Formats: sequence, structure tokens, C-alpha cells
Amino acid sequence: TDDASVTVNCVEADAELTVTKTASKTTNAAKDDEITYTVTVENTGNVTVKGITLSDTLVDLSSVTAFDLAPGAKKEGITYTYTVTQADVDAGKIDNSATATGKDPAGEDVTASDDAEVTTEAADADLTVEKTSEDSGVGVGDTVTYTVVVTNSGNVTVTGITMSDTLVTLSEPAFTLL
Repeated sequence: TDDASVTVNCVEADAELTVTKTASKTTNAAKDDEITYTVTVENTGNVTVKGITLSDTLVDLSSVTAFDLAPGAKKEGITYTYTVTQADVDAGKIDNSATATGKDPAGEDVTASDDAEVTTEAADADLTVEKTSEDSGVGVGDTVTYTVVVTNSGNVTVTGITMSDTLVTLSEPAFTLL
């Protein structure tokens, strides 16, 4: 009889995910536009990652079912939509990212993120003022009542709006128009 032993050195476990996120529209997004995001998650490590969930900073993705990925495998075609808000247009861009989180064989978290840059349409602040009076045939000493309508005809929120008149002093506080 003879005994023999062999030493086998295994490759060190390296759990790694890569997330790729794209947007259907990347420039000139306007309020109420719907942007479709597409996400791909790939296991770029050398061990299986299990229970992978996807989250997004702006959209609830709890309906995306958790999944496992073997080394080299991809989960493609994860799509969801986001509707552009006035706050996005005011900011000039949409900041959001998608994050994939799973567990390696040792039970440790494995995460990866990516964002898709979207810029909104150019800011166009514009106010329109209309001043009218229904009073006619007025004489000296008569009081004239004016109606003033201020309209935000631009595409961004305008804050700190104050009004003045060449004939009277106005005491209206500053206001904001969306």
C-alpha cells in the first residue's frame, strides 16, 4: 500500500455584480415626459450571487422579483418608467441610480449601482402680466379698481415675485408661480 496526498489550491471567491442602466430619453426632458429606464445586471465575479434585488432612487421596484446569477450570467431587459416632474425641470436634470444587491455563498452583501444621466429642457423663466379695469367714465376723485393677473408662461418655477405700480404703493407679499 502507498499513501499519496495532493494539495489543490482553489481560486479565491470573488463575488461581483455590474449594473448597466440606460434611459430612453437623455436630453430635453420636459415635465410629464415619460422616461423608460432599462437595467441589466451581470455577475462579473466567479461565484453565484443569490437573492438579487433591484432598487432605484426615484421608482419603487418592489415588483421586480429577486433572482440568482451564476458567474458570467446576465439578467437583461428589466424596464420601468419615470414621469418627469416640475422639480426635475427646475433642477435641470434627473439624478437617479439603480442598485442591485445580492448575497455571495458566504452570506455577504454584494452590491453594484449605475445611473443614467438625463438633462431636462433649457430653463425658460417668463412672466406675463395683464392689468385690466372695468371702470369707465371716471372723474376726478373717483376710485379705479384694477385687476392684475400674473402668469408663469415659462417652464420653470419662479420664486420671490414682487409687484409694483407707478401710481400706487402695493403691499402684496412676494409669491411663487409654478
